[in-house]
Amino acid sequence: MEIKEIKKFYLNHQVFFIFHILFIVLLFLGIVNMRKIWYNQQKYIKEYGMQIKHDFHIHTSLSVCAKETATVEHYFNVAQRLGLNKIGFSDHFWDSSFDAPNDFYRTQDYEHVSRLKPMLENAPEGLNVYFGCEAEYDPKRRDVGITEETAEKFDFIIVPNSHTHMMMPKDFYEPYEKHAEFMIESYNNILDSKVSKYITAMAHPFMAVACPYNNGILIDMIPDDTYKRLFDKTANKGIAFEINISSMHGKTKEQIEALSQIRIFRLAKQCGCKFLFGTDSHNDQRHSSFSNAEFVAEILELKETDIADIAR
Repeated sequence: MEIKEIKKFYLNHQVFFIFHILFIVLLFLGIVNMRKIWYNQQKYIKEYGMQIKHDFHIHTSLSVCAKETATVEHYFNVAQRLGLNKIGFSDHFWDSSFDAPNDFYRTQDYEHVSRLKPMLENAPEGLNVYFGCEAEYDPKRRDVGITEETAEKFDFIIVPNSHTHMMMPKDFYEPYEKHAEFMIESYNNILDSKVSKYITAMAHPFMAVACPYNNGILIDMIPDDTYKRLFDKTANKGIAFEINISSMHGKTKEQIEALSQIRIFRLAKQCGCKFLFGTDSHNDQRHSSFSNAEFVAEILELKETDIADIAR
C-alpha cells in the first residue's frame, strides 16, 4: 500500500472515530437530559400528586364561532402529542325547546351538535373521549337553556355565568357593579336550576367574555364572602369549577400567579370544589400553551383528589 493510501486510510478512520465519539457524547447528553426531565416530572408528581392529562372544554367547527381547523382529527393528534388521556368536546348548545336568544344560538341545537358523535368513534387507543356541550344561561327564564330530557343525552355539560357579551343587556356594562351583580345572580340561578344535577362544571366562572374592559376589575370587586357562599353551594351540588386557561395564553408562571382569577380558584379550593381544566379551544393553536395548566396546578398546589371524578 502506498504512503498516500495509508495516510488516507488512517485519516478516514480518524474521522469515523471522531464522529463515533461525538455520537456517543450526544447520546449520553440526550439520556442525561431525558433523565432530568423524568426526574422533574416525578418530583412534581410526588409533591403535587398529579399531572394535567385532560381537557374538557374543546370546541369544533360545529360551534359557529370556531375555526374550520378545529377538527376532531386535529384534537386527537394534539391529545396524543401532549399525552392526554381524556378529552371532552363541548360545542355551544341551546335547546330547541326554548326560543333562541339570538342568531348565534339559533342553529346550535342537539340535531346540529350531535353530528359530532360518529366522528368520535375513531379515537386513538388509550384516549377516552366524551361527548358534551357548553350550554347557556337564559336570563329571561333565569335558568339554563337545556331540558332534562336533552341533558341526559350528553356525557357532560358545562355552563358559564360569564357570557355577558351575548346574554346581558349592554347597559349593564357600567357601572361595573351591575355587570358583577348580573354574573352573581346568573351563577346562583344556574346552581338552583332543575338541570343542575346534570352540570359537570361551571365554565370560566366570573371571567366575563369579550368584556370591553379588564374583566379582572369585576372579579376583584366581588367580596370573598359572596364567592364563598356560591362556592360552598357549588361544592355541595357536586359541580366542578373550571380552570379555563384560555386567558393565560403566552403568559409566564409569574404572570399567571398575578391574575385575578387565581384568587377565586383558591377560594373555590377552600370551599371544597373539585376542578376541571379546559383550554376553550376554538382553533388549531390554543394547545400551544397547555403547559400553563400545570403552572396553575402548581400555584394552587392541586392534588389528584382536587380533580373532578370524570377527569381522573
